[in-house]
Amino acid sequence: MNKKTYSLLTTIFTIVIVIVIYLFGGGKLLSSNNNTTTKSDTINGIQIKGDTTRYPVQFIRKVDGDTIKVKFNNQELTVRYLMIDTPETVKENTAVQPYGPEASARNEEILKNAKKVELEFDVYQKKDHYDRAVAYVYADGKLVAEQLLREGLAEIKYAKEPDTRYLPEYTKAQNEAKANKRNIWSGK
Repeated sequence: MNKKTYSLLTTIFTIVIVIVIYLFGGGKLLSSNNNTTTKSDTINGIQIKGDTTRYPVQFIRKVDGDTIKVKFNNQELTVRYLMIDTPETVKENTAVQPYGPEASARNEEILKNAKKVELEFDVYQKKDHYDRAVAYVYADGKLVAEQLLREGLAEIKYAKEPDTRYLPEYTKAQNEAKANKRNIWSGK
């Protein structure tokens, strides 16, 4: 077999393999996001897909530094912030932790002063085991959790793939707070 024929057969064979993989793998094997599983859920009567859609809500009140109550589709909804934890202030059988009151007050201040509050859900988990919505919360277009991290009033916790859309931004904000020894990172 000459080189020209061999090259032609190799090219045809490669094309056939790519087509077979694409057809039988649904394109997922060739996708750069082949490990992302999406899950939709219904929250207060609205189908949530977990894309970057921001849902307008009305802030009702803060529960603590990382949990709030909002009005979503004319119903009350408890929302826990994705990927962060703040020191405890209201957890049953747990003493109030250092910087907990400050985190709680700052969370409330940010949201009370916001003209626009929105929720964004990540690709998989929409609710936690307490039946709270888990979401990214925006106040006037800024991620509230990122602000709390930057101020040293929260830390990254419970970051689980595939729901880590803003982990790089959160990590940068937390590292800034650590480097500047802000609040929970002050050692006091």
